[in-house]
Amino acid sequence: AGLKTGSTVEIAGVQVGLVDAISLEPRDLVAMVRLKVRDGIQVGEDTIDSIKTAGLLGDKYILLSPGGSDRYLKPGEMIIETEPALDIEGLIGKYAFGKLDKAAEKAE
Repeated sequence: AGLKTGSTVEIAGVQVGLVDAISLEPRDLVAMVRLKVRDGIQVGEDTIDSIKTAGLLGDKYILLSPGGSDRYLKPGEMIIETEPALDIEGLIGKYAFGKLDKAAEKAE
């Protein structure tokens, strides 16, 4: 979804790390993203990560939404819960073409 190595990782709007690597897991064909989070930042096992867009058509970043777990991930462990990225460009295209289609119907 346009995420790149070096993109920021945020919690509550505060930058806490960077995207270190992005790869494709060959067996299941899913994206794997390795994050580097600052020392002292604890990420709970029930944290949800989302790919967000800075501004309307800006750069992509990872937003971590902490849960309520008392167990924290250790280096190398995975965040399992994710939210799909919102396709802003696709939504704008659908909205624009939807408006054009309605205008064409009225003209007929």
